[in-house]
Amino acid sequence: MSESVSAVEARQKLGELLNKVALMRKEIIIERAGKKIARLTPMGHQTSRPSGKLDFRKAAGLGKEVWQDTDVDTYLKKERDEWV
Repeated sequence: MSESVSAVEARQKLGELLNKVALMRKEIIIERAGKKIARLTPMGHQTSRPSGKLDFRKAAGLGKEVWQDTDVDTYLKKERDEWV
């Protein structure tokens, strides 16, 4: 999903726009006089249309660092105790 901004706004808020592109993976279209003149996209972003297919094999191992230092049994006991 892309967001459009004027060239003046892009100049004034470049840091904020770069954060949106890098962290939120948004595409920013820059316009001047109502005409699209540039596009900010995340590095490695495909400019062609996505195929619409999800490859869940690429998600293997995502988030494992979150649980790396956690004792699962202690965590589960704590969560279960909160429900009682």
